[in-house]
Amino acid sequence: MAYLLMLFDALFQLSNCFCMQYLLLLCRSSRALLSSLFLFLALQNYSLEAQSTVEPLRSNSNRFDYLIVTPSQFVGDLQAHAAWRSSASWTHRALRTRIVTLEEINKEFGEEVKNRPQSQAEAIRAFLSYTLQFWAEPRPSRIMLVGSTNLLPAYRAKVTIDLFTRPPYSYYEDSIPMDEWYIVNKYREDFNTRPQAAIGRIPGRTSAEIRRVLGKIRLFEESGNALGFNLSTRATVILDAEDNDAFDNQVFLLDNYLRYNVGKPLTMNIVNFQTIAPQPDARRQVTSAMSAGQPIVMYYGHGSPDLWSKYKILTTDDVGNNLARNGKPYMMITAGCSQNYDAPKTPSIVEAMMLLENGGAVMTVASSGYSSYPENNTFIRLFFKELATTASIDVGTAILNAKNALYTSSITPQDDLIRRIALLGDPALVPFSRLLTSVSDRSERQFEGGVQISPNPSASQATLHYTLPASNDVSCDVVNLLGQTVLSLRETQSAGAQSLIINTESLPPGCYLCRLQANGGYRQSVLLTVSR
Repeated sequence: MAYLLMLFDALFQLSNCFCMQYLLLLCRSSRALLSSLFLFLALQNYSLEAQSTVEPLRSNSNRFDYLIVTPSQFVGDLQAHAAWRSSASWTHRALRTRIVTLEEINKEFGEEVKNRPQSQAEAIRAFLSYTLQFWAEPRPSRIMLVGSTNLLPAYRAKVTIDLFTRPPYSYYEDSIPMDEWYIVNKYREDFNTRPQAAIGRIPGRTSAEIRRVLGKIRLFEESGNALGFNLSTRATVILDAEDNDAFDNQVFLLDNYLRYNVGKPLTMNIVNFQTIAPQPDARRQVTSAMSAGQPIVMYYGHGSPDLWSKYKILTTDDVGNNLARNGKPYMMITAGCSQNYDAPKTPSIVEAMMLLENGGAVMTVASSGYSSYPENNTFIRLFFKELATTASIDVGTAILNAKNALYTSSITPQDDLIRRIALLGDPALVPFSRLLTSVSDRSERQFEGGVQISPNPSASQATLHYTLPASNDVSCDVVNLLGQTVLSLRETQSAGAQSLIINTESLPPGCYLCRLQANGGYRQSVLLTVSR
């Protein structure tokens, strides 16, 4: 106690805070010491927490890794996702995260751009440029925009590529939505127009849609290995019948590059539409292939926002009506033109895939305007190289690295061709570990002998069987394939063979993930099917 009083006396001499001085005077009474100390620490914690949430956007003391920009109506829907990204997990490191609303941005940055043609978009860019230039280091490296473009505008850039300024292109394309321009630092634009962060967008017009997409993202990242993907073939590839030889050649180049240059081949199921087009069920064969359970779906061909190819290989309506993924979300990558996410009247194909309730895309990478196959194909090769060779890399960083490699190469005469390639999804998404390899690259401590579940499928009751090396607290969360926890069990169990009973009578038919955990880092997930 005497040493504590000496410490408090020293702090009293150094402190300029009236509150601190008052508390230290109280602490000369030993009876008040402990309670006063706790009170002071509580006040300090409150102050730090409040500071992190109310610090003005123009404050140079801000220090965040990950920014979420959203209309205010989605803030409540984003709190859990922000907390998850802020905490380290077995899939990702902790990212200092802040949610910033459009109202906050308008208040601090809107006045200087209020007379600009796209004033809301310019305010967002002014804010993000400020963070990249003036916030404390390390500055934001990942930006997630939340909301469809009718709620949170895309940054539209004037078309400058000569080919696309002449008919027939000029009739359809005078400007292009390019979210990437948001993270080109306007303070450095005179000499550097390279993006300085990774950026992605979560499409959605309602809270339910936003929560649905975020749930799929977490499910795919944390539990992809347990979702029962067909990993003997990791990608479904759809080839357009137009210019078919060119598209077939692009896939051949991708396969050779990953096989011989990277050393991690991407096994593919290729659906060549030229060979099946005469058949009456050709389009159904395409949607069936996309629903076959591979974690990656790719499309090589021509396109518009709501249509693949003049052959109508896929339409927006097909996504909602014919894609049955059995709850297994996939990564969608297209090498096609105008897979536009800025279609205000109706969702585009890539948006519809993201918003699909039962499975669908967890992310899409696609060009938002006319594109060129040399740039597209080279980008895709570099993107997969980043995913295959860099441990625990997120998709935003993989895209940024691949684009930077293209920007500095001689293949791209104008940067805007590459800026058109946009990410719908969370740039911080870390694809699950067996996406490109046959063995997990991450440490996940397994239960001895694994976890078995029976009966599976189950009508009313299922039992998990496993072995504990010592007495332990065991938990099991049953999660639906939107990422929502529908049932939670907690028990303290002794060492040896153990079991946990799951009552499935109240669960609707479908697929669920059973996440079993125990103290000591044990974590394992198994897929349960409920049928009646």
